[in-house]
Amino acid sequence: MPARLVAPRSIRRVWILTFELSPIVKVGGLGEAVRSFARSLASEGLDVTVMMPSHGRHLDLGVRNRYGLRPLDFMICGERRGLDGKGYGYCLGAEEGQVDNIRVIMFKGLDYVTGSVFDSWHPYSYVEEKAAMLTRAIKAFSWNEVPPDLVHVNDWHTVLAGVALRDEFEKRGFAIPVLFTIHLSGSPSFPWHYASPNWAGLDEDPHLVWRVWRHELVLNKALWDSVGGNVELFGVHSADAVQTVSYSYLEELKGKYGTWIAGKSCVAYNSTDWSIDEVDAWLKSNYGSINREVAYEIIERYVRPGSMGSVDSTDRPLVLFAGRLTSQKGADLAVRALDHAPSVNLVLLGIPVGDYGYEQYLRSLISERNGRVIMTTNRVPDMAYRALVRLSSAVVVPSRWEPFGLVAVESLAVGTPVIATSVGGLREIVTDLRSGHGDGLLTRPEDPVELGNAMESLAHIMWDHDISKVPIPELRTMAKENPTLDSDISSFAMSRVERDFRPSSTAKQLLKCYELARTMAYYRAISS
Repeated sequence: MPARLVAPRSIRRVWILTFELSPIVKVGGLGEAVRSFARSLASEGLDVTVMMPSHGRHLDLGVRNRYGLRPLDFMICGERRGLDGKGYGYCLGAEEGQVDNIRVIMFKGLDYVTGSVFDSWHPYSYVEEKAAMLTRAIKAFSWNEVPPDLVHVNDWHTVLAGVALRDEFEKRGFAIPVLFTIHLSGSPSFPWHYASPNWAGLDEDPHLVWRVWRHELVLNKALWDSVGGNVELFGVHSADAVQTVSYSYLEELKGKYGTWIAGKSCVAYNSTDWSIDEVDAWLKSNYGSINREVAYEIIERYVRPGSMGSVDSTDRPLVLFAGRLTSQKGADLAVRALDHAPSVNLVLLGIPVGDYGYEQYLRSLISERNGRVIMTTNRVPDMAYRALVRLSSAVVVPSRWEPFGLVAVESLAVGTPVIATSVGGLREIVTDLRSGHGDGLLTRPEDPVELGNAMESLAHIMWDHDISKVPIPELRTMAKENPTLDSDISSFAMSRVERDFRPSSTAKQLLKCYELARTMAYYRAISS
């Protein structure tokens, strides 16, 4: 480490490290969240570059043309040393493109052996090796670039790359702040060899780590071993500041890692650019109407082909689920809730993630309720998906745990109420109608009866206005006393999104997090 480091005086140039970026690579909410971060920061005048593995997308001619990908004059080749003492060669390159006028650098394999792992199509296939090789690629690539004012790391997969950049810039005399965003907590643990110069490429030199009350000079290996090789916790200690996507989730992280992280943590909500006017214009252009019954025409065209299950009656109100097919997201609870929502049809737009046991269980639940639930794992075009959300009587988010819940924000943005379990960030997004005014209903986790009653209630309030069939007494009374309850719910939902979940709000929150990280980097510099 140089005798004296220099920290940036302001944050104008940002590198965002990620494994997903919508619409190029998207599995869950991470891709949308990172895109939202990048766009909101760019709208504030920051120079943003997103860096990520290509996951083979550079081989797709459609992707190349759509995002203007071009190969860069960059190559890093070498040999890593395994625990078996053998050498393993690698060779990495990079492509540059544009998403929403934001610069994107996508790293790729340049030989068969590297490409067979690093360019595998699913982002989380060979994830440990992708994370390790990304670290080497970004560390080398940094020599081709003007240093950023801040490195923004997203989830554990890019922690090593972010720490490697911190260390590399320190050797050149810069204390570049690192912000670590935890979207969904959880990471594997490895022996030091995985992160070491022999494999991922972290050095074994001492570095100043912010302990909230002071900076301490710590060897990477010593810190790694002290946290049992847990990559996420290593990132929590190494980063200048830690950000997450809701205050509820921050409390969970404090419980997991200790209340000490409060002094280096902050919150920035995810946001959406969904517009009800844009969706309504698409519906009128393609279907000539924004009546709720149009939803079944969209289902017939985009959902039914290759689907599982069916909806026999087009007279029933629709409730929509959209998300990854994992136990966390609770699609099984939504299907079971149909037993307590006799008037409702359920549409599941599922994203498979390879959890075949859970998918099989879900399929068995659907077959038992055939005629009232339909599921597709095919990609529904973006505007058709938004239209289905817009036309549904409610969107159900029955997560067993949830850091944020972007699908809930998107639904509220087009005036559709949300039924969500009262967990994590969902408690900060959904305002329960039973409070006197709101945009949805919060239910107990793991309670399909309560979930079904909520689905049945909003179906009759928002779709067919048959108030006598609303099973929740408070809502039945509210609907009888207020004939415009449905439109009031929609208005409340959209106004809440405008206030708290638009890119401008996210940018303000992120910039506060960036300033926190910059301040800590400044103290790191003067402590050197």
